[in-house]
Amino acid sequence: MILLLTLLACGKTPADTGTDPGTTDGGGTTPPGCTGTADGALPEGSIELSWDDGVPTGSLIGQGWSIAETSLEDSLLHQWVRFEPQDRVRVVGVSAMLVNLPEDPDALVPLTLWPDFGANGFDAWHEGPLWSGTRCAGELSEGEWHTWVLDEPVEVAAGSLVYAGHRRERPDDPAIPFDAASAGDGSCALWDDCRSAMNLPDLTSFVSGGYSYSFWKGYSFSFQYDLLVRLHVEVVEHIPDEDKQFTLDSDLPTGSRQAWGDYDDDGWDDLYVPGALYRNEGGSFRDVTDESGLTGLASSGGVWGDYDNDGCLDLFVFAESYTVGDTLMRSTCDGGFQDVTVAAGLDDSLDGSDACAATHRSTAAAAWLDLNGDGLLDLYSANFLCWTDYSDYVDQLWINQGDGTFQAMSSEQGLSTSSQSGRGVNPVDADLDGDVDLLVNHYVLQRNWFYDNQGDGTVIELAREVGLGGNGVRYELSTTFYYGHTIGTAWGDLDNDGDWDSVQANLAHPRFFDFSDKTQVLMQEDGAWSDNAGDWADPFPDNGLRYQETHSVPTLGDFDSDGNLDLAITAVYPGRPTDFYWGQGDGTFRDGWQQAGILTEDGWGMSASDLDNDGDLDLSISGGTYRNQGPQGSWIQVRPRGVWSNRAAIGAIAFVETADGTVRMRQVQGGTGQGEQDSAFLHFGLGEATEISRLTVSFIGGETVSWEGPFEAGQRLWAHEDGDLVAGWSPEG
Repeated sequence: MILLLTLLACGKTPADTGTDPGTTDGGGTTPPGCTGTADGALPEGSIELSWDDGVPTGSLIGQGWSIAETSLEDSLLHQWVRFEPQDRVRVVGVSAMLVNLPEDPDALVPLTLWPDFGANGFDAWHEGPLWSGTRCAGELSEGEWHTWVLDEPVEVAAGSLVYAGHRRERPDDPAIPFDAASAGDGSCALWDDCRSAMNLPDLTSFVSGGYSYSFWKGYSFSFQYDLLVRLHVEVVEHIPDEDKQFTLDSDLPTGSRQAWGDYDDDGWDDLYVPGALYRNEGGSFRDVTDESGLTGLASSGGVWGDYDNDGCLDLFVFAESYTVGDTLMRSTCDGGFQDVTVAAGLDDSLDGSDACAATHRSTAAAAWLDLNGDGLLDLYSANFLCWTDYSDYVDQLWINQGDGTFQAMSSEQGLSTSSQSGRGVNPVDADLDGDVDLLVNHYVLQRNWFYDNQGDGTVIELAREVGLGGNGVRYELSTTFYYGHTIGTAWGDLDNDGDWDSVQANLAHPRFFDFSDKTQVLMQEDGAWSDNAGDWADPFPDNGLRYQETHSVPTLGDFDSDGNLDLAITAVYPGRPTDFYWGQGDGTFRDGWQQAGILTEDGWGMSASDLDNDGDLDLSISGGTYRNQGPQGSWIQVRPRGVWSNRAAIGAIAFVETADGTVRMRQVQGGTGQGEQDSAFLHFGLGEATEISRLTVSFIGGETVSWEGPFEAGQRLWAHEDGDLVAGWSPEG
């Protein structure tokens, strides 16, 4: 951190204030004429949250600390401490120790409570405080604890961050002292190493090491010592672990990316994670990597698809590597796999002449799709960038020739040959016209692409026109449009109106908030998508999502089977939590972190499957796999099976209709927006409905088939393109 470097360069150590922690009572009597908040009593049973050891050893007064020639002592400065309530609470009081108190007994001394800004552990939204209260200097004692009692408690959701502290307007304002303890190595490199932070709201840019840096709403930085601020809360709601929606099962496999696929066709989802294959044996998993022939593959992830239509799932393994290529593993239909990469003509090699000396494209994600509707699965690989100089690699789209080989698609068919930092690829028949379209998401503030399939083997890139490319913003005098760092995407009908909406998860730094995309919920209407966040520059969007700096991968699924799609989003970097939201059926969401019980931090990949065939969706996240144990509405599962279209039915869309006329839709994925793959067993929550009246499946490049019900809820239906319908957990019923 820059602050730490400044301290070392100046040769300073925190000066001793010579103060005593004193008492914890309210202090003295309000002096005549002072209009500050008088002493108050904290509610009986309130809980104190604290990090510090209670012993002040210094403050910023007299230290001479500065950042980019900006004095901390003499500038407008926020000092705050992060708190992380694990239950839903109401804040009833804030305690602090202060030094450099005003001599005027009638002077007002404020403390403030701020909401979070980005969930990064050190940024608060200082423009919209949750509460601010004052006490009179005459009733406070230097270096002693005093409590500000809130007139109206402030409620804080479980898992949310809240900040308490002080705003210094002038050099002679009070300051909050700090203790001498620092966690970790004192560098604040890890989330939990530092709980205190400061913000210089007027420091919006500076140059360091030859680079120019800008900071929207000022420069914030972690501080290695604990500022002496404490929070007093009452618990509003506590949910025992046994009552939460998910429980972590440490016996289940997990990985940085996950692809669910029933490779042995026994009705149980198997799991591929980078470098390992796990066979599902009745809800428990056995590592079959060696016996299947998948040992030793350089892998960042993989996606399942039956490219040769022999009824057995094959596996494309991609590598986010500069020196190792991608691999196509063909199923031998006996539990084994054979490397056919060279024979198939899949070549992602380079000449090694770039800044990374890359001999292969760095592939961040891939997906199977039948682009030309010929019943054969094609393959798209999203190729990333060279981190040394941020140069990009051109993506590759391979067209299946039907003889075991693939041919590269060219610009003549409408595919871009420009290099972009491909982070993910997500096919879907977005306009429901019978052919599969393609969303490609990009990193480093580049626009996303949307290829609209023309139905004749060609595509047109229309992301900007239809609203799927992001919000382009020109920063200051730049002529360049900046978008977002889109890591993962997901398709789903969020309002049950019969069309595909999209969630795009963006990593968005608070310092770039004014010109980079945040996570977007894009609702479709008549072939156009629009962000339902409301004010694009508001950290508290109308759709119910919180702004989190490092959102990475979204997953949609009806996890409580109430008929509405819910949303989980992972976040990268240590300490960053996985968010969970309950869908409201109108494209908006309600925070469900406390009820969900998902405690994975620094998550990356994530995907959904009913891994134990008990009728609800479970979640596999990098860092942990969670079984769904919470309450459920009724449900039905559908597994489409291609006959004339591709046998794996990738891209097929299933529609189920209930007696009240509600239609819900799901698709068989060939891969999602960051190299994951949800289960091909499509899960439909039905709420209180006990049956469906109609099932329809639209097969890409094939038939649209309908079956008239009623079909009872609580079962799995195998829907074949030739009209055959089988009920049961296995293909045989």
